[in-house]
Amino acid sequence: MKEFRGLYPPLITAFDEQGNLDEQRMRDHIDFMIEGGSDGLCAGSSTGEFMNLSREEWEGVLGIVREQAAGRVPLLAGGAWMSTRHTIERCRFAERLGYDGILLISPWYQVHTQRELYAHFKAVRAAISIPIMVYNNPPVTGVRLSVELLERLYREGIVQYLKDADSDPYTIARLRMPLGDEAHLFYGHDNNALGAFAFGATGWVSGTANFCPEIWSKFVHTCIDNGDFLAARRMWYEILPFVEIATVGTDGERPDWIAVIKRGLELRGHAVGPVRPPMLPLTEEIDARLRKAVSKMPLPGKTLLVAR
Repeated sequence: MKEFRGLYPPLITAFDEQGNLDEQRMRDHIDFMIEGGSDGLCAGSSTGEFMNLSREEWEGVLGIVREQAAGRVPLLAGGAWMSTRHTIERCRFAERLGYDGILLISPWYQVHTQRELYAHFKAVRAAISIPIMVYNNPPVTGVRLSVELLERLYREGIVQYLKDADSDPYTIARLRMPLGDEAHLFYGHDNNALGAFAFGATGWVSGTANFCPEIWSKFVHTCIDNGDFLAARRMWYEILPFVEIATVGTDGERPDWIAVIKRGLELRGHAVGPVRPPMLPLTEEIDARLRKAVSKMPLPGKTLLVAR
């Protein structure tokens, strides 16, 4: 079994200007991410707008990623849906396609109990043989997977990896204490990665890494391989302005995180198309902030567009 470690960006899904799946842009972005230093990739998950894809499109994305990656890096598939039955169907599809693991967020909308969530993950475990990375993301699902539940899922072998997407990395520390150094703990948010690695995270599922995997990968491995947090801190403050725009909303609203990533890529000369409604393009104000932030970053091969 391949061990997942390091930078595992959840891939954006590339569209054409009419909002249709753009296979060539998708393939180009996969190469961009692998050549930029990604240790693995996650396909068909939140940053990939799986919620805005039909089942046929989701399957198409997984097929494109699997074919284009061609075994160069391990692949995780976002297999979640709102019912256990349909989640299992998706996870089995990904396993048949040859994915190395599953990234699995809790069912959403109905706020499930810890007992129900345990049964859900256990049922998925019984249905597939590849590793599961459970994904704790309370702001999206409306329910927090407790540290006690996460520990139980890991100790019982129901999940093999834990991804915590709370912006506060304290959960990483609370899991590291009882599970020890061998546990595979991934940080799943973007705005406190330095703290997460200091607390013992072994990997990062970072949506903003789609924008510049070269710098994001170097930052990750400076932390987890070299343990050089002084050097990592210097890199962190170079990327933080972009991360902040992507992760901190205004007026108490959700940030335009996927739109920020896609627009940032466009500013790099690597267009991946728009977001799908109901998400919208950036406002002029946010776009101006983003252009300013990108212009100051030490990007490799930077191409900055100063206008829309």
